Amino acid sequence: MQKGLPRAKPLGEILVELGLARPEDVEEALQKQRRGGGRLEDTLVQSGKLRPEALAQAVATQLGYPYVDPEEDPPDPGAPLLLPEDLCRRYGVFPHRLEGNRLVLLMKDPRNILALDDVRLALKRKGLNYEVAPAVATEAAITKLIERFYGKAELSEIAKEFAKKQAEEEVPSPLELDESAAQKFVKQVIREAFLQDASDIHIEPRQNDVQVRLRIDGALRPYSTLPKGALNAVISVVKIMGGLNIAEKRLPQDGRVRYREGAIDVDLRLSTLPTVYGEKAVMRLLKKASDIPEIEDLGFAPGVFERFKEVISKPYGIFLITGPTGSGKSFTTFSILKRIATPDKNTQTIEDPVEYEIPGINQTQVNPQAGLTFARALRAFLRQDPDIIMVGEIRDSETAKIATEAALTGHLVIATLHTNDAAQAITRLDEMGVEPFNISAALIGVLSQRLVRRVCEHCKVEVKPDPETLRRLGLSEAEIQGARLYKGMGCERCGGTGYKGRYAIHELLVVDDEIRHAIVAGKSATEIKEIARRKGMKTLREDGLYKALQGITTLEEVLARTIE
Repeated sequence: MQKGLPRAKPLGEILVELGLARPEDVEEALQKQRRGGGRLEDTLVQSGKLRPEALAQAVATQLGYPYVDPEEDPPDPGAPLLLPEDLCRRYGVFPHRLEGNRLVLLMKDPRNILALDDVRLALKRKGLNYEVAPAVATEAAITKLIERFYGKAELSEIAKEFAKKQAEEEVPSPLELDESAAQKFVKQVIREAFLQDASDIHIEPRQNDVQVRLRIDGALRPYSTLPKGALNAVISVVKIMGGLNIAEKRLPQDGRVRYREGAIDVDLRLSTLPTVYGEKAVMRLLKKASDIPEIEDLGFAPGVFERFKEVISKPYGIFLITGPTGSGKSFTTFSILKRIATPDKNTQTIEDPVEYEIPGINQTQVNPQAGLTFARALRAFLRQDPDIIMVGEIRDSETAKIATEAALTGHLVIATLHTNDAAQAITRLDEMGVEPFNISAALIGVLSQRLVRRVCEHCKVEVKPDPETLRRLGLSEAEIQGARLYKGMGCERCGGTGYKGRYAIHELLVVDDEIRHAIVAGKSATEIKEIARRKGMKTLREDGLYKALQGITTLEEVLARTIE
């Protein structure tokens, strides 16, 4: 790898020096590499110990090339015209901008001599005498640029094709959908959802048309409207992709598919549902295991993070993560597993369904048809000599009891539960029939969380707080004196919303002796919450306000996502 670059430092050393990876992770990856071959950086990224951005920065430092983040430094719209699309796709490169007679070329690996030669050749063929100056960017960033600049298909054209098709015949048969407008449309929507970091695509039949919406940063945004006659064709394409039954229109169906097109590679979970106006389809775009953050990147406030680390490093007990659907529970759960599920431990999960496939842990999916429920899987786990058990969701008293017993018999159990705050999780277990003395002996902590939208960095401006919002939050002007509040004005990058990306707010209840006594005494959730607050627990709203006053989110978002 270092041939011809005698002065370049080993990548592992640079990663540690720049503080991008821990020495023990690099050592572990090097051992893995010696055993199985492959490149050190790929091993680190796949195991999730290294963020792709950090890798690109390290490669740039190692080889002495500039690092470019296209989000911060967008490309010149004219540059992509200089190179053909197939060349960029083949080598995973992208023309970023012209500097005099130099073309800045984004590459994952600037040592790819073949790519550089072919790019020079392509420029010469066009009669352009430019020098090629490589710069380093992440593979994902280059993929997005290629799709954004080369992959546009006109939606209006597709809609016209639909109308024409419908005039010819009412329902096209699936066999004729090969290269039809429906397929083009579905590909286009998936591409756009991928580029905009959407989490879900909704295809919804209405009385007179079909609405397509994307969920971005937790909120649904309209994407396109199709003629009513397009519905059957589009739903058929979605069903064929997921291997579902096209003929069955009266029952809900679900499936999973790995979608690969050009430079896009994404796992989709598909679900169809009959409604009064026809079938509705939802496609969820699943994140890759490598996208799961380290616990340091989960957005904990400084004091809370120390207590959180202490709790998850306990050898046994049950740790609960609570919050409504879409509050980032599974992300946090897997982030914890990534830290504690070391190679010397046997880690077993039971999920419904398995969303992220994580190397090195044993994942099982519930299968009610076959009789494999959460409770039955948990019983089997206990005979599998586990160290760590992850339960996707505690839904019934049987699962709650077995999970608590597993924690009492020396296993670390991490489970999710739907409750509004941390203290309510304790009363929920009690209502599910777990004895209070068992709860107090097994429970080590509860983390309640929500996601708030982040203020867009590109259009944020400082604002004065709205008196009505302050009143509803129970804050006075004096309390926020000196704090700087920000709000996004809305720009192209955030789709005019003023928000881009999301950030977690947390409420961490650590179970100590006083709380144990309160649980055994059958105290209410409110009383337990008060004890925890006296011991320094910050509520969801308090943590949200702390993050709003730091300029990460807005007071309005905190008000909308928390109940006090």
